[in-house]
Amino acid sequence: MIVESKLAGKTVLITEATRNFGKDLALAFAAEGSNLMLASRDNLEYLEQTTRDVQALGVQVSKSQCDLSNESEVEDMVGQCVVQFGSLDVVINNVLFSMPPQSLEEIPFELWKRKFDVETTGSFLLFKQVIPQMIQQQWGRVVNFTGMDAFNGADVMSSATEMGLVGLTRGIAREYGKYNITANCIGPGGIENEEAEGLHPVSPSQRDAIPRRGTPEEVAFLAVTLCSEGASYITGQTLLANGGKHFL
Repeated sequence: MIVESKLAGKTVLITEATRNFGKDLALAFAAEGSNLMLASRDNLEYLEQTTRDVQALGVQVSKSQCDLSNESEVEDMVGQCVVQFGSLDVVINNVLFSMPPQSLEEIPFELWKRKFDVETTGSFLLFKQVIPQMIQQQWGRVVNFTGMDAFNGADVMSSATEMGLVGLTRGIAREYGKYNITANCIGPGGIENEEAEGLHPVSPSQRDAIPRRGTPEEVAFLAVTLCSEGASYITGQTLLANGGKHFL
């Protein structure tokens, strides 16, 4: 039995499409024939380049500059997406941004607040706009990207915000499953591009089940799979793409 993704013609919104796995995610969904709304709060030159690369695959694509911590910008972005494409079916929330780890007593309050504003409050503002549209459509897919710090406690600030995304995802899954909306998390670790993106890379070791670095394409494949029709019974879960560095 061959299970098709059935994502052709679906509209996919990818937040922070300029960092971490954003471009790889965009290309993976474009290869499935999805329409794309690519968003970023900064790095607009890279956003423009990613948009051109996706357009080359022959799908419809639009872009938006959006700071998720700004409610009016989020509302405008989601509205633009629905007006242009007629639906909003999939949200890939790639909102995490990284910074050097700090001890709890060393973290400035403004830095703590900014990280929560963008990652936690920003995600709330995003789904406050998105979920009503998915309810109206009676179908939706949510994938939130979290990080390994949520589970290993390696950095107190990232642990807090990343676990917050896990909790938000579970809440969405529980409350809106009756509308054919699923919500899951992906937790990447040990991926090839992490050093370039300023994350906290973990080198493969003999203790890893798969002793190599993962690829962004493998992470993107997992996201596409979770959003496919064949994954309609998977919700509220966190899947770690980390080569067996950590098990849940």
